[in-house]
Amino acid sequence: MNKDLIKVLLIENNTEDFILIYDLLSQVESPKILLDWENTYETGLTVMNKNQHDICLLDYNFKEIKGLEILQTAINLGCQMPIVLLTDIENQELEMDLMNKGVADYLNKSEINEYTLNRIIRYTHENNQNLNALKESKAKLQEAQKIAHLGNWEYDLKTQKITCSDEAFRIFGLNPSRGEPTYLEWVEMFTLESQKIWDKNVILILEKAESCECEYQIIRPDGTLRYIYTQATLIVDSNSEPIGIFGTVLDITDRKKAELAVQELRQKEHLLGLILDRIHQSLNLDEILETTVESVRFFLECDRVLIYRFLEDGKGIVEKESVAADSSPILGEIIDDPCFPNTDIIERYKQGYISIIEDIESPDINKCHADLLKQFQVKANMVLPILINQEGEKQGSETTAWGLIVAHQCTHKRQWRISDTDLLRRLATQIAIAIQQAQLYHRLEKLNQELKEIAYVDGLTGICNRRHFEEKLDQEWKRLTRDHASMSIIMVDIDYFKPYNDTYGHQQGDKCLQQVAQTISAAVKRPGDFVARYGGEEFVVVLPNTPIEGALKVAEKIITQIEALKIPHTASTVSKWVTSSLGVANSHCSTDSNPQILLEAADMALYNAKNTGRNQVYIDDSY
Repeated sequence: MNKDLIKVLLIENNTEDFILIYDLLSQVESPKILLDWENTYETGLTVMNKNQHDICLLDYNFKEIKGLEILQTAINLGCQMPIVLLTDIENQELEMDLMNKGVADYLNKSEINEYTLNRIIRYTHENNQNLNALKESKAKLQEAQKIAHLGNWEYDLKTQKITCSDEAFRIFGLNPSRGEPTYLEWVEMFTLESQKIWDKNVILILEKAESCECEYQIIRPDGTLRYIYTQATLIVDSNSEPIGIFGTVLDITDRKKAELAVQELRQKEHLLGLILDRIHQSLNLDEILETTVESVRFFLECDRVLIYRFLEDGKGIVEKESVAADSSPILGEIIDDPCFPNTDIIERYKQGYISIIEDIESPDINKCHADLLKQFQVKANMVLPILINQEGEKQGSETTAWGLIVAHQCTHKRQWRISDTDLLRRLATQIAIAIQQAQLYHRLEKLNQELKEIAYVDGLTGICNRRHFEEKLDQEWKRLTRDHASMSIIMVDIDYFKPYNDTYGHQQGDKCLQQVAQTISAAVKRPGDFVARYGGEEFVVVLPNTPIEGALKVAEKIITQIEALKIPHTASTVSKWVTSSLGVANSHCSTDSNPQILLEAADMALYNAKNTGRNQVYIDDSY
């Protein structure tokens, strides 16, 4: 709603009271107050539920109906606006009861004058706006924690209660409606081994006031085992006495399962023995498949061996192939077997079915399948499924036919031996392990990348956060010290950003920060340079091997391009657009100094830029 106008709904059956309130509010200049009047219970309730007003003034004594009844009905129907009850009763207990029932405030009619009426309307309106902003901020935090699978908890030493965020409730499998768990209930969810580790860490935190991070295993109420990672620190009061422990919790179950699955697969590989050593020489899936088809063709002395992968549309592709010189290669070819749609062959493959054809001219062979094999000069073949286990969302582990390992005899018919089948069976199992291992490595890599992004990337702007900046700054300083080189730092601050937020709102403020971050990043193009969000509306640019003259050029480019964005800023006193102030400093990197001194110099230059007019670049002259 318009910030310069407060819309008030008055539900009052006394015309004289309406006229009094109307006359008093008409005298208010800023913000203007628009008064709408309803003098019946029914119409008043209808208008309330439209939620088109900022505040409702409700007469407590409304003929035979109490205002409290209207209040309760409105709340039950989803009325969102704050309600101020107008009463002519001096009763403190009643007033407290009204507040507990959901009334935003109350006003005795005998006390109504221009000042009290204006004050209570403005106070209630501002309080409601702040409450809505708080709810929105909390919702954003809960959504961010949900996305990152990151929750927070707090252990109160006095009450022995554990307070959890929504995501922490989800991670522990607890129902928020059942209330906060006690400390004992919380600890009992840890496995016995994890309880011992937890107890030691709690003692460490309480007695030595040291922060602690650790991985634990928990068993949720539904019996499922989960892996969590927590970081915890001590909370003290104004007298430095411990009052609790605050921590974050991250569900790392997927990562741990992936790690454990990889370990299990490695153990299975080792058990295959020396026969498969050539396949074990590489963990690269492409190399393993290549080695497999070459080895099988060598051992079986056949004309072609291929790895065939099923596609989603029922077709398949020849993924790898080893072929004799006198046979035609079919590597990369997509094969559409006309027999597949008319049979349950895929389901049979999932059950471990092995297809052995010693002579495709045999009358027992399906004609459509024989015609397909003839296209590839096949006289005899042997086909085994490559089966992998995949975790389903609802039914747990599920066996899937990933593809086939196929041996072709192209020059003559062939009677396959049991040892041939056994070799392919063992190799099919090995290929399945290799495929699953590659998938798990991919999942693990993805999970680790997600964790790294959470730890090092600013969630709003997508650039380095302060933690990552401090690590990179220290690394660059040490490297440049070894190279006897210099470093420049540019501190960037958006001018009058708080008034911008107050004027345009936090959503526009976030958008402004994103645009400025992108603009600064675009202005810094060398591979070794980097940009980070330092805090709030401050950004920092690090320029290794850059003299002060070069840093000044970059700073001037940044300040020009930020203003060129032409983001309107009516609350600024230096421009009608969003502008910035920049502080630039340079230092020779050595063991006699440190990056913090250079950072402070750039910060002081930024202070001078802001203190002497803003929308300018100020160079530190102490170096």
